[in-house]
Amino acid sequence: MNFELTAATRDKSGKGPARAVRREQKVPAILYGPKTAPMSLCVSAPQLEKLLRETGGESKLLNLNIEGSNARQVLIREIQIHPYRRRFLHVDFYEVPLDQQIEVEVIVELVGDAIGVQKGGELNLIQRTLTVRCLPNQIPESIPVSVTKLDLGQILHVQDLVAQASYEFVDDPNMGVVSVLAPEAAAPSEEEEKK
Repeated sequence: MNFELTAATRDKSGKGPARAVRREQKVPAILYGPKTAPMSLCVSAPQLEKLLRETGGESKLLNLNIEGSNARQVLIREIQIHPYRRRFLHVDFYEVPLDQQIEVEVIVELVGDAIGVQKGGELNLIQRTLTVRCLPNQIPESIPVSVTKLDLGQILHVQDLVAQASYEFVDDPNMGVVSVLAPEAAAPSEEEEKK
């Protein structure tokens, strides 16, 4: 799926001009990268919100269409949000060289029904995302993790997962990803407690 966002250039920077931009339902932004001089931009707040819903907030390569310029292949590196008003304050776009590997977080997708869950255990997702290294145009949609053979008290670690040819795992190989918790012992009844 291709993700796109339109941006306009900004001439002025600083708190005053940034507030003026936000009053117009836009978000101050900056574009930078290893081969890109920093460029002040602004993007539509509703469009940014829609994009984040579509991507699930995960690292996705997107086309940033800058008015009067060519589209740039970028990642969203950071989003600042007001702590109380929950509105966007600033967004950082990182222009990625398509021939250099990058590190990104990708969502974990659990696949199958664990044996331990069928025995009454509870599936416990320890890591919602994992960090992978890959080319920007090969960022996986998700990392499928099969839990079918996971029994009570067992845990899958990063080293137990099979990376695809297009990416490699960066996280600690001993880091837990998902486990099956054994069911807690049944609470004693009031009559048993009185004995």
